[in-house]
Amino acid sequence: MALADPEKIDFIGIAPDGYCVLTIADDLDWDDPTAHLAAFKAKFNTYVEFIRSGEIERAYPEGKENELKILLALRDQPPPAGVEFFTTAKQTANALGIEFSWQVF
Repeated sequence: MALADPEKIDFIGIAPDGYCVLTIADDLDWDDPTAHLAAFKAKFNTYVEFIRSGEIERAYPEGKENELKILLALRDQPPPAGVEFFTTAKQTANALGIEFSWQVF
């Protein structure tokens, strides 16, 4: 599921800090980092387009007035190439006015 379905928004909710958080559930291992990052990129692009197109306001009007954050919830610790890629994704998101963070659960 999760990264294997790049067109699906996994979770949306309002966090205690007031952010409207869109969570990407990353359930993959890192046996093939190239494929893993390609799957993440496709999913990340779906989330960014969901926000930029305004679809989020139609799908989740409760978050309309909140700042937006994409949270990548990882199953496993990423390798250095993954961290580098996520750092670039953070810069891209921030340039669009969207927070981005990742965390291993």
